[in-house]
This record gives sequence, C-alpha cells and structure tokens, in this order.
Amino acid sequence: MTDQDTASAPLRPAGPSLVPLPDVTRYLLPKEQLSYLDRRHPIVLLGPALAAAAVCVVAGLLVTASGAGAMLDLYVWIVVGAIGWLLFRALRWSRTVLVVSNRRVFELQAMLIARAAIRPVFRQSVVFRQDPIGQRLNYGTILTETPNGDRVNTFRWIHNPRAFYQAVTDKAV
Repeated sequence: MTDQDTASAPLRPAGPSLVPLPDVTRYLLPKEQLSYLDRRHPIVLLGPALAAAAVCVVAGLLVTASGAGAMLDLYVWIVVGAIGWLLFRALRWSRTVLVVSNRRVFELQAMLIARAAIRPVFRQSVVFRQDPIGQRLNYGTILTETPNGDRVNTFRWIHNPRAFYQAVTDKAV
C-alpha cells in the first residue's frame, strides 16, 4: 500500500456489522471528537476456538478409551466449560473497541464494567508493523511510546492497521 492508499483508507468500519460496536460517546471529554473507532481483527478468536476444539477432542478420546459412565458426566462438563470459555472470549472481543480522538488514544472494554486504558501519544512515537500474513488478512500491530519514553504500549491484532495508524499520527501532538 502506498501513502495515497493510506490517506484514503476509511477511519470507521465500512459496512454493517453482525455485532454492533459499543457506544463510546459518553467516554469522550467535552471538546473531544471521535476520529477512529473499530475493534480488533477477528483472527484473535482463532486461538481460543482451536483450544476449545482441542479440549473437546481430547476429552472425547479419553471418554472413548475409558468407556462411558462417570467419565461421560465429566466429559459433558469439560465440553460445556470449553464452549463457555470460547463464548466469553468472543463476547469480550465484541465489547472491546479501540478509539482515537483528537486528544487521546484509548481501548475501551465495555463488559459489565467499562474499563478504559488511556494512552497519550506523540507523533514521533508511533510505529506500525505488519507481517506478510497480516498484509493479506488486513491486521497489524501499532506500538506507541509514552511521553517520557519509558513504556511502550502495544495495540496488537488491529483490524485495518493503516487507517488506525493514520488516525493516530494525524491526531498526535
């Protein structure tokens, strides 16, 4: 992608989403304007999905090898736990958004209690990284350094990272 492609990239998700984004307007300061709003790339759910599938398969093999009976009840609880954990991770993913405003960058987790991790950003402290697989699947990593330079904040698995990077560097001090 060239700089021209980056400049024309949308700053918000283009089409309708199966799971709507949470409302972040109440977390903005009085004179703050929203520049970018999106959630992480759905590929973050691949690990939990594979782990839940592996747990179900291994538990099924153990039940098959040991025979039915008391182990069958344990298998049901293990499968319910694995599926429940996967659903929790999917719900957490759907309720976590990355927000760039004209004053700050923050990540909002709006589960039962809204938690915001606010990160001040300077223009020269933003680094964009994307591997070849990330280029094909449209995800990447943004690293931001704090003003005093002692801590690096990492935004991993960013969906459409060039638009996020553009929004952050346009609004950075």
